[in-house]
Amino acid sequence: MRFLIKQTGSGSERIGNLTCFLRSPGAEIETPTAALFTQGGSVVHLTAEVLSQVFSNTKLLWLPLSNSIQLENGVKAQNDGVAKFAGLPEHVTCTTLHSLSEVTPSGHFELDRAPLWTKNGKKMVSADRYMDVMEIFKPDIILAIADGRTSLNEGSKRISKSVERSYSMLKTCVDRYKASKELKNSSLVGVVVGTGNPKRCDDSIQNILKHVDSLTGIALQGILDGTEESMNVDTEKLNEILDKVGKVFPKDLVRLFEGHWNPSIIMLAIQHGWDVFDGSYPVKLTNAGLAMKLNFDVTKDVDTMYLLDMVDERYKEDFTPILEGCECLTCRKHTRAYIRHLLNTREMLASVLLSIHNLHHFDQMFYHTRQHIAANTFAVFKQHITKQCEMLKNSAPDRYKGSNGPNMQTEKLSAQQNKKKRVSEINSNNIISNGI
Repeated sequence: MRFLIKQTGSGSERIGNLTCFLRSPGAEIETPTAALFTQGGSVVHLTAEVLSQVFSNTKLLWLPLSNSIQLENGVKAQNDGVAKFAGLPEHVTCTTLHSLSEVTPSGHFELDRAPLWTKNGKKMVSADRYMDVMEIFKPDIILAIADGRTSLNEGSKRISKSVERSYSMLKTCVDRYKASKELKNSSLVGVVVGTGNPKRCDDSIQNILKHVDSLTGIALQGILDGTEESMNVDTEKLNEILDKVGKVFPKDLVRLFEGHWNPSIIMLAIQHGWDVFDGSYPVKLTNAGLAMKLNFDVTKDVDTMYLLDMVDERYKEDFTPILEGCECLTCRKHTRAYIRHLLNTREMLASVLLSIHNLHHFDQMFYHTRQHIAANTFAVFKQHITKQCEMLKNSAPDRYKGSNGPNMQTEKLSAQQNKKKRVSEINSNNIISNGI
């Protein structure tokens, strides 16, 4: 993979290109962008066929090992990598140890291992074991295994152990990566941890800089531990971290920022030159029955909140689309009343339709961001989006509130959902045959 900076704005914001994917030679992904969050190798709520209707171009897939390790034997038997095994060979995969949006039990660390919490319980994973799986999955981008699930309020002893453990595992990842024939088409990303302690964060940065010649990018962890409490980050503190880490590394490294951050935090990160986001935010909205409706026109004042609670009684006889003028497949064919009906009757088609809209709208946010960076008007756009997020924070009902949006947790598929998986597939196939 190769990362090229095409244009910078009036500040540190920039437009870039991810290219030269040897398994997808014609693919080109513009940044800033968000990956599509996956579960078990598939984009959450969408079949491969429906996904192809939503996005015709190559997308980046975010693949946490915590919800995809069960694919190991199947991927190994097929021997063509996880993207092809999941039925998405035209897309680019980015693999990490776990999703920072998922709550996991605390503790359970060892000297040279990190806990991987899966649907089958805890697995202690060493760097060698992690790279063994990477050689089977053959992702395009690999985030080095790290102990990054710490909040900014974590104790100094825990943060110190996090930095030490992450450096030990990074060295193993780099050595294995350089020696591996199976990973010659993959790119390795170093992970910054320990951000809750400035001195230990500096140590983590220096540890990564020792191996920077072997890396294509950097990722930022050490801010979230999966809990909603850790999301209540002071904006000024987060601003300092994003600026500090962004400035110290070479500009030609792609920068990845993990977490289900709301649009205003994403705009803040983009302002400091961050390029790729993990895409878990629209998934959380969909799981909570919420729909995005950001206004992207900076010439218009906004007086309504950018999230709709689609189970609200007010939409019972609302036969308009989620968002007037939206070109997503859901808005072109279905109404708020219909989606509310599906949600209230617990039809899985509701999650499919909401996901289609939220993913499309989230992607459009990044498209408009790139347009404003190109026109040197990003500061105006950032202010416009931030104002809408502040409106939500100050005026929304309790379940919307919190410095980073709705108070909700990523949920893994329940046993009941698994039983209904076939129903979802049937609904998805009907969507395609009916052209939504």
